Amino acid sequence: MTTTFFFLIILIGVIAAVIVNRHFPIIPLPLWFILMGLIVSILPMYHNYIFDPNLFLFFIVTPLLYNESQSASRYWIGRGAINIASLSVALVLVTVVLVGAALHLLFPFLPFALALALCAVVTPTDASAVSAFAQPNPDFQIPFTILQNESLFNDASGFVAFDLSLLAFTTGTFSANAAVGKFIFEFIGGLLVGVLIGFLFHYLRRLLILGDDDSPFVMLSLELIVPFLVYFIAEQYELSGILAVVAAGLVQGRENDSLQLISSRMQLVRSNVWEIVEEALTGLVFVLLGISLPTIVIQIVTKHPGLLGLLLLISVVLYGLKFGLRLLWSRYLVWMHVSSNHRWQDSWLMAVSGASGTISLSLAFLLPALGNKQLPIDRNALIFIVAVVIMISLTVAAIIVPKMTKVTKSSVEKPISQWTREMIMTAMNTVRGDKDHPAEAQIVVDALSQQLHQNKISHRRERRRIFDLADATERTAIAGMHDRGEITDDEFNYYTEFLDLCISTVDTNPWHNLMLRIRFSIHTGRLYQDVQSGQDMFFTTPLIAEQFYWQRQFQAHGEDIRPIEEVGFNAVIDALKDYRHAHGGKTTIELHAVQRTYRERHRRMNMPVPDPKVVYQLFLTAFHAEYEFFQTAISAGKMSVGLAEELQQHIIFDEMAYLQNNNSFIS
Repeated sequence: MTTTFFFLIILIGVIAAVIVNRHFPIIPLPLWFILMGLIVSILPMYHNYIFDPNLFLFFIVTPLLYNESQSASRYWIGRGAINIASLSVALVLVTVVLVGAALHLLFPFLPFALALALCAVVTPTDASAVSAFAQPNPDFQIPFTILQNESLFNDASGFVAFDLSLLAFTTGTFSANAAVGKFIFEFIGGLLVGVLIGFLFHYLRRLLILGDDDSPFVMLSLELIVPFLVYFIAEQYELSGILAVVAAGLVQGRENDSLQLISSRMQLVRSNVWEIVEEALTGLVFVLLGISLPTIVIQIVTKHPGLLGLLLLISVVLYGLKFGLRLLWSRYLVWMHVSSNHRWQDSWLMAVSGASGTISLSLAFLLPALGNKQLPIDRNALIFIVAVVIMISLTVAAIIVPKMTKVTKSSVEKPISQWTREMIMTAMNTVRGDKDHPAEAQIVVDALSQQLHQNKISHRRERRRIFDLADATERTAIAGMHDRGEITDDEFNYYTEFLDLCISTVDTNPWHNLMLRIRFSIHTGRLYQDVQSGQDMFFTTPLIAEQFYWQRQFQAHGEDIRPIEEVGFNAVIDALKDYRHAHGGKTTIELHAVQRTYRERHRRMNMPVPDPKVVYQLFLTAFHAEYEFFQTAISAGKMSVGLAEELQQHIIFDEMAYLQNNNSFIS
């Protein structure tokens, strides 16, 4: 139970960081994760926390790399093989050796092998974190594609170089020939094992699809097993488990490409699950760093007073040397696929985007305790250096990348939010055109209109004020009917009581709603002499139950509430229109809520019972109108394919939500 609660708190920290980052995106998400970790570290149960680095590698890093590799573009990997070899292998090795040697010369107390290991830790790049800062700009599509492919393979190169550096440090000997041979053996062997197991699972999954056994649970469970199994087998033969996982992921990605529209439900579930897993694991890594940092800093200050400033200097020098080497390498030893008029700008972008991230942090946690070696630096100091390098690189990328990728004014498209609003409005207007089925059309229009206000905060007092305005307007209209002799005293009194309950049911007070439920259920049970009817009414929301209740009350006295409600409804709608015009002509979320409440009441009390088949057809009409909207925009050259794909995804998710909840739209 303690362990479960331990990780539950960390997960809450991950969720909080993601939410805060959406409102303050100027600060990189990984830094928010670290900050949440620092906050969590205040709790006593997280003091002096130490975890097993091998389990960390197995359960966190392995699935992250597997998902990253299966999401990579095989086309660009094939075209960019030269760049992958240049950036992911050659640059990693050169950075480890040259920058490691420079660190050893500048800071002699840092052993050469340990300096190499430190450089191996920070060489893997986090393209996903950096791409979140970039604005969509076709001028930099090639550099970001290269960065994505590099990130996939230099993770594995960094792990191999890290292992070799640690081996040299622990044994005290280093042979270039032996190191190169071991590097090639681990590199090639890991790839072969990953490809072999990947194809075996590929064949198994194809058999399951052919046998119609490809349920999302079976297929996804198999896929989640693959990275752990591949890593375990490769490590058993002293090969690179990380490279084996990458290779298996590439094979799996090829299978996903070939499936296309086959087993589409499984693919949709799979992509959603992996997205959640990746974000949760990435957040977990950085939150753990935030939790560990206070303990690390305290131990450094306690054991080595005055060392903290030197460690900060080492971090800055390490980042600067790595950045300079990467800049020159990107300029002269990277093929950009197409000619570029801003070659140095591309190189600066690639250098800045070479930020360290999740994998570097994972490697840092794998650093072993230095044991009995008499050194003025220990494992905590090394982790601190890596953490500072990560924060520097992410901060620099967060500041510079958005400015470098900023599109010019002439090429800016309308934001996706505006396109989405226009698309939904088009669908609503199309459905409103159906005059033969007003009740069903109103249901569809109300459902669509909610999307226009879903990201806005509703102010309860303002909504209540508009409800009071509507209520006062309706009471005045009904009083006028009574004064003119259009309704009897009983009808006026009953309808006034009906309005009292109407405005009362708007209140979300749980105790008040419970009392209303009891009242309506008892009345209905007595009316129909049926316990089941009373029970059904109890579980009906008071807002709806109250309308049924008064319809039956009027019927019991030989009267009809519907003509009175019609007059009151029309008066309210006219008053709300005047309110909207008096407040800038826009429908606020509060106004929309009031309008929808009265429209639903009017539909239930004055319109025919909606036909589910017609509602279904009108939803199809709405979705079709949305498809036609963005197809027309593409044909006219007003919208990019990328934006169209986002809108299409929006419609697809809406269709799925309707299919899964279609009964809830008719009430």
